[in-house]
Amino acid sequence: MRRLRGLLRPLGRHITVLVVPHTSLPLLRGRFSLAFLLSSAALWTCLTVWAGWTAARQLDYWITKADNRVLRAKLAYMASRIEESRADLDRARETDRQLRSLLGMRSRRAIIETEEGMGGPQAADRLGLLRRLTLDPLGMNPAEIRSHLSRLRQESQRRLASFQEISWYINHKRSVFRFTPLGWPAEGRVTSLFGYRFSPVTRTEEADANEFHSGVDIANNADTPILATADGTVRHAGWSGGYGRMVLLDHEWGYSTLYGHTSKVLVRPGAGVRRGQIVAYMGTTGRSTGNHLHYEIWHHGKPVNPMRFASPQRGAP
Repeated sequence: MRRLRGLLRPLGRHITVLVVPHTSLPLLRGRFSLAFLLSSAALWTCLTVWAGWTAARQLDYWITKADNRVLRAKLAYMASRIEESRADLDRARETDRQLRSLLGMRSRRAIIETEEGMGGPQAADRLGLLRRLTLDPLGMNPAEIRSHLSRLRQESQRRLASFQEISWYINHKRSVFRFTPLGWPAEGRVTSLFGYRFSPVTRTEEADANEFHSGVDIANNADTPILATADGTVRHAGWSGGYGRMVLLDHEWGYSTLYGHTSKVLVRPGAGVRRGQIVAYMGTTGRSTGNHLHYEIWHHGKPVNPMRFASPQRGAP
């Protein structure tokens, strides 16, 4: 007890504090005990620490709030970009549907539905997602956002695959069109059709005079231009027995065309030709009774009726 009193005795001492102004103001004097001064210093320290801690918490709060506003703005911007991308994909899907309808292709949706299940959000669902992202982006479920982005990516891949398929289809049709014989190889009148006929050389109606005519004959003046009816490559250009001077063209998709009895050949073997290009002139070489073109179309090694590939022309029966 005495020891405690000895320790507390110095706290009872007084300290005089003088404030001496440099003006005409009166001198200020204060007399305080050491215990009061120590208590005041401790209180001041505590208040300073508390004020600093509170200020730090408030600063963190405002920084977090500012970050949240920036994040909300970024998410809203991202949501608007996602919706714009979805709108672009919707337009691409409609364009895809129209192209397939125009080209007579099967719907991509019908193809997918026959192969695998499919589904996706409707327009109202997307608007709801956009509203939630805009108004409360921080409250969105990350799994829902990932699911929406995944569907968007899958739809983009489907559109890309569909347009690649359309591109292949157009190129295929273009190739078939370019290499399929079409139209008439020369102007004139058709004097003999495809099929069995009486021989125009022997001019007899005996049974053994019947022959199979594997093409059509088109008669006109000598040196009438003869045109290739499809893109192809020259396999033969020159004399060939009863065909006389003959041009044989190979095309893709199993087609070949033959132009016989010509007076002059303008192409060489191995050369490439385009539809409408002049390959020879009409004549009467070989087994022939007059100026005309003997025109044949072969498909996979068999002769076919050229009239199936020729457009109507004046003088044709």
